[in-house]
Parts: sequence; structure tokens; C-alpha cells
Amino acid sequence: MEFLEKSGVGKIVESVKTKDKQCKGRKGYNPYNLFAMIIYCFAKFKASLRDIEDKCIFDLRVLYIMEGNIPDHSVIGDFINEYIIPYQYEIFTTITKQIIKDFNLTIEDIFVDGTKLEANADKYKFVWKPTKYHTRLDIKIKELLKEMGYVPNSNKLIKAEELNKLLKDYASINQIEIPIPTSRGKRLSKEQKNYKLAYQYLTKLLEYEEKERICGKNRNSYYKTDKDATAMVLKKRLLF
Repeated sequence: MEFLEKSGVGKIVESVKTKDKQCKGRKGYNPYNLFAMIIYCFAKFKASLRDIEDKCIFDLRVLYIMEGNIPDHSVIGDFINEYIIPYQYEIFTTITKQIIKDFNLTIEDIFVDGTKLEANADKYKFVWKPTKYHTRLDIKIKELLKEMGYVPNSNKLIKAEELNKLLKDYASINQIEIPIPTSRGKRLSKEQKNYKLAYQYLTKLLEYEEKERICGKNRNSYYKTDKDATAMVLKKRLLF
């Protein structure tokens, strides 16, 4: 509270007029206290509107900030939409300037960490770098290529582009019609079966190469919703 008072952010919050002064009814909550309480809850807790409302009832620190008043979750939501969001730049610029002043910070140098963390992390939202799967697939591809009459390089992983060229060459030499018929009762030759399996491997290889390209050299995972974010999922223990 003392820090917010020094920053002067209260003047910005109190200057916002959302209702007509002539409107008669119950006196509203102090906007300055509401703002301080919301900032505190966002900094300390999971700041859902319902959770903030509960903190106003059960948390003594939040009760102290609100001076014993208990706003409804809808009031908190309306305050955020009407007071904070439209003036967020002015409000948080003022707070940042006060932080710089109080802690004697220099802003000449900018340090960019580059780490991005996904909100509401879930194990179904991220993709692991398929290093092991890629290696296993490479072994299967090389075994199939030997059966098809090719001698792959065993020292490095075969690339999707290279496999695609070999498949085109194999189809041309063995006069395989593309697409291969898939109707029931149609017997496929050995060459057709090899081509069909190799094409499945090629599709999977393209998928693995794309995932590895997104991860890069320094990451082992990424999120489906935000490919720049690294997956950091905490395990939850169930206590019985």
C-alpha cells in the first residue's frame, strides 16, 4: 500500500469515472483499495475471480487491504475491465518507474532471457523431441532399403529428402503405379508392399524432422499452442 501511494497510481485509478455522480444507490467500493487488492492477489495466488472473492472473505491480509469490505467476483471483473485494462499502460508504467526509483535500477542494459512458460501446463499440450523414436525409425528404414536393393549410409541418419528420391527411383525401376490400389481382394507384389511401407516411414520421418526443427538444438520439447514455449509440467501427487 505504501509503495502504491508513493507511485501515484491511485490518482490514475481514482480519476476513472464509470458511473454518473447523480446515480443514487449503495456507495461503491474504494477503487484504490480494489486495485491494490487485485494486484496483491495476482502476485500471491491463482488469480481467478472466484479465488479472489474467497480471499476477500478468508485471507486476513486481503481483508486488511479492503478494510473489511467483501466485493463480489462480478464487481472485481467489472473493475478490471473498466479501470485497469483501458489504462493498463499508464498504470503499470507509473509502477515500473517507482520500482526503478526505489531500488536504484539502471535501465540502460536490457537482459532478454528468452524463456517462455505456458499457462495451465498440461501433459497433452506439449511435444517431446523425438530423438529416440527417430533413431529407431532410421534402423527400420535402412533395413527396408537393404531389402529393396539399396545400400544406405550406416554412419548418419537418413533424411526425408533422400528417402523420397530413393522411393521415386524405386517406383520408376519396378514400374509401380502411384497411387497403389488398396481395394480388398487385390494382391500386392513384393515391390508394391515395400514401397507402401517405405512411404509410411517417409511420412513419419517428415513428422519427426519437423518436430526436431521446431525444438532446435537447445530444447527437448515445445507446446502445441505456443511453439516458442518450453514444456515444464509439474507432477501432481495424489494423497489418499
